[in-house]
Amino acid sequence: MARPQYDAFVAQLRDLTDEQWQFPTDCAEWSVRDIAAHVAGAADEGAHLRVLLRHMRRRKRYGRAGLVDGLNDAQLADRAGATTTRVVDDLERLAPKAIAARRRAPGPMRRRTVPGADLAPGSTFAYLFDVIFARDVWMHRIDVARATGCALPAVDTDAVVVAQVVRDLGRFWTAAPLELELTGQGGGSWLLGPAAPVARVSTDAVEYLRLLSGRVAQPALAVDGDESVRGPLLRARVAF
Repeated sequence: MARPQYDAFVAQLRDLTDEQWQFPTDCAEWSVRDIAAHVAGAADEGAHLRVLLRHMRRRKRYGRAGLVDGLNDAQLADRAGATTTRVVDDLERLAPKAIAARRRAPGPMRRRTVPGADLAPGSTFAYLFDVIFARDVWMHRIDVARATGCALPAVDTDAVVVAQVVRDLGRFWTAAPLELELTGQGGGSWLLGPAAPVARVSTDAVEYLRLLSGRVAQPALAVDGDESVRGPLLRARVAF
């Protein structure tokens, strides 16, 4: 799933103008360039354990309370003086290595629970390696497309990413059962909850997943049935 997402992101970045690299994005405080440096840095951490350990040691320098925020700052600092061409070249070179290294991680490590509160309780390193990292790239492709006004080409694994996000939404769904139809790129139809649905809700896949990620989004929910499902759908969040 991950390789097509990385390949699409690299192609997307190579088409940007110098001006577009500086555009602000939906990620607070981050430009397009910052997002690219973050994804390249995360791939570097995945490909090289020494880079991850170095970032772990340095993350507290930036005054961030959370593990993820500290690592993000270290990733950006690594490529602060790099040209945009080098950032993309690094990402293209490191992504396959990161994917291979994550797949080679030994079983005992993959079964371990990820410490901290950034992911859902009980999340394993296998979930982080196989799901979250690809999901992160998918969402950042959307961030860059929105920031630059460029089209977002479809990728074969978009639907897999969306399905995994909805699966995670369903894992912790405690509101009334419903049928959720996500339209547009990567869309599909799912049942949330263990009983017969009290409503059918339709909305755009990309915009709704932006909301689930915590970004400022206003998906239009078309509810056919019990309107009480609207609030839980808008309040829900899923780790990205």
